[in-house]
Amino acid sequence: EKNNVSVHHKAPSHRQVKIPSTLAKASSKNGPHSAAKLASRFEEGQDVLARWSDGLFYLGTIAKINKHKHRCFVVFEDRSKSWVLWKDIQTGASGGGEMVCSICQEESSEAPNEIVICDKCGQGYHQLCHTPTIDSDVIASDDKWLCRQCVFATTTKRGGALKKGPNAKALQEMKQSLPYSLEDLVWDQGHKTNIQQCYCYCGGPGDWYLKMLQCSRCKQWFHEACIQCFQKPMLFGDRFYLFICSVCNSGPEYLKRLPLQWVDVAHLSLYNLSVIHKKKYFDSELELMAYINENWDRLQLGDLGDTPKSERYESILEALNSNHTMFMSGKEIKKKKHLFGLRIRFPPAPRNTDSRAEREAEKASHEIKIKGRKSSKPIPDPSIKADKSAPSSSTSDVESIGATSTAETTSSVSMQSRTRTGCLWPITQPSQKGRRQGRRRGRPRRALQPPNPEVLREPETAVPCQLPGLHTDIVHSLDQDSQLSHLKSSITSYFGAAGRMACGEKYRVLARRVTLDGKVQYLVEWEGVTAS
Repeated sequence: EKNNVSVHHKAPSHRQVKIPSTLAKASSKNGPHSAAKLASRFEEGQDVLARWSDGLFYLGTIAKINKHKHRCFVVFEDRSKSWVLWKDIQTGASGGGEMVCSICQEESSEAPNEIVICDKCGQGYHQLCHTPTIDSDVIASDDKWLCRQCVFATTTKRGGALKKGPNAKALQEMKQSLPYSLEDLVWDQGHKTNIQQCYCYCGGPGDWYLKMLQCSRCKQWFHEACIQCFQKPMLFGDRFYLFICSVCNSGPEYLKRLPLQWVDVAHLSLYNLSVIHKKKYFDSELELMAYINENWDRLQLGDLGDTPKSERYESILEALNSNHTMFMSGKEIKKKKHLFGLRIRFPPAPRNTDSRAEREAEKASHEIKIKGRKSSKPIPDPSIKADKSAPSSSTSDVESIGATSTAETTSSVSMQSRTRTGCLWPITQPSQKGRRQGRRRGRPRRALQPPNPEVLREPETAVPCQLPGLHTDIVHSLDQDSQLSHLKSSITSYFGAAGRMACGEKYRVLARRVTLDGKVQYLVEWEGVTAS
C-alpha cells in the first residue's frame, strides 16, 4: 500500500520479479490517454508472452511496435515471426511506480472498486474491470485468488482444458462470462471471422478451420484448448458436434457428437492429411486408409465405428468414386488413379446443422488457400539475445504451397515437435539464463487469418513499421503455425483461360498459329486443377 491507496494482496508474494501481465481493453475502453499509457509498456527487445490462435501463450521478443494499429511484431523462439495485437500480449510488469489496474491502467483504488492483486502473476485488477467482477468477499477472504488470465493459462491445453481440480473449477466459473461484448464484434457473411480477431472465452485470435467449435446458440467460435467437455482430442476442421458454450448454457458446456457418413470420413480425413502433410494428393490405401485406421477412435463414428477393418476401405473407395464434385482422382491430371485429393480444400459441414442449400453455397463461395511462410535459418548461438535483432527480409518470404502442380507442392500447418507443453504460465519471471534453459518453448508457426470479404481493412502500405521483404499477407493479420489464407469469394474465377491462369493452374503450350485475320491462337494443354 502506497500513498494511502488501498491495494489488496490475496496472499503474501515471495517472488522477486513479476511476470507477464494482462494487456487488455484499455485502449478501446478508456480513450487515447489510456492507450498511450498502454503503448508505453512495450519496447523493442522486450520478452513477452503472445496468445496464439490456438488459445495458448508462447514466448517471443518484440521487434517492432505499431502504435497506430495497436500491435507488435513478435519474433518467437522458433524464429517465426508475426504481428500480434496488444490485447493478445502479456508483458512483464514494469519495475517501481504505483500499482495500476492491468485493464484500465488507472491507479485509483477505493471501495467498492479496489485493486486486487493476483496471487500468481502479481498484477492488479479493479474489482469492476476484471471479468467476472471481483466480489468484495474475495478481498475479505484469506484464500488465494487468481486473475482470469492466470486461470486460463494454468488450465488450457491441447486436447481440451482441465476438467478436475481447483483451477478447473475456477475456469468453469470464469467461463460464465466473456471479457468482451459479442454485440460489438463485426463478422463476415458466413459468421466465421470477425474484424476484431476476438474469439472464445479467452478473447484471443482464432482460426475456425483448425481446432475450434461454434456454439449453436451465440455462434461464437471456441478453442479446443479452452473447452472442458471433450472426450477425445479434436481433428482439424471437425465441425461434427452440437456444442453449446458455458455462457449460453448457464453452466457446464454441452457437447454431442453428430453422425458421420463414409463420405464425411473421407472428406475430413483428406482435409486433415492436407493440413498435416502439406500436399494435396494421397494414396487411397497406403495413406488415407492408414490415417483413418490410426485415428479410428478419434473420429468417433458411432454406428460406423463397428465396421470391421477389412470392410472399411471398400466403403471409403466407394465414397471417393461416387462424389466427383468433392474428390479429385489422380487420373484427372495424369497421375495414378488410386491417388485422391479434395477438389476444393474446405472442411466438411455437418448435414444436421445446415440446410442443403446453405452447405452448397458455403462450398461454392469459399475455399481455403493454404500458404506457407519460410522460417529463418537456424543460428548456431541459441541465446535469446541473438533473437532480439530485427528480422531479416530473407526470413519472411511467402510461398504459395497449395496444390498447384503435379509435384504435389506442400501446404498448411507444420506439426513441429517443439510445441508448447506443460504449465502454460510461469510462476516467476526466470533469469535470462534460466529462461534459456528452462523456459524456452518452440511455437508452431501461425496460420494467416482468412481475410474477411465483407469487412474492408486499412491498406497495409500506410503502416510505417512494415519491414522490408515482409509479405503483406503476413503484415495483414496475426499469423500462426501454418499459413492458411484467402477464402476465395467465388469459384467462377476458375472458368476461362485468364481465370484459370490467375488461379495458378498449370498449362503447356502445344502449338501456335496465326489466322487469316491476323489473330494469334494457341493450343493449350491444361493440367486440370487450379490452386487450392
